[in-house]
Amino acid sequence: MNIRDYQATDFEPLCQMSRKLYPNYADDELRRDLKRFTELQNQRIFMALDGELYAGFIMVSIRTDYVEGASSSPTGYLEAIYIEPDHRRKGLSRKLIAIGEQWVKTRGCSEMGSDTWLWNEDSIQFHKSMGFAEEDRLVHFIKKL
Repeated sequence: MNIRDYQATDFEPLCQMSRKLYPNYADDELRRDLKRFTELQNQRIFMALDGELYAGFIMVSIRTDYVEGASSSPTGYLEAIYIEPDHRRKGLSRKLIAIGEQWVKTRGCSEMGSDTWLWNEDSIQFHKSMGFAEEDRLVHFIKKL
């Protein structure tokens, strides 16, 4: 398994895997947001390849705004992680997270934040298995005026 920095030639595979992670995201919005992510200095994508096959990716960032539960700033942030089904349960997530954590540490971060939807029990359990502690639960509201 080879883990390396994102390269421009990885854009289409990144889009394909991201569609699986975010199936309800409009394709044009997803592509726009991914493109923007690849261009910013305070964000990094690492790609995992098994030979010529893409096995997964991680997206991490440095946040300087408030991060729930963080006691320091800047704070590293796990923006997204995806592993193809055939490569799951083999330690790849742990390796990607370790690389993401190392990247944010070298940029002055001593904490790493993340989030998931309240209903996403698989993601909640994943985060806990990776050493994240649940900080809070939040329900958002909207009212039409």
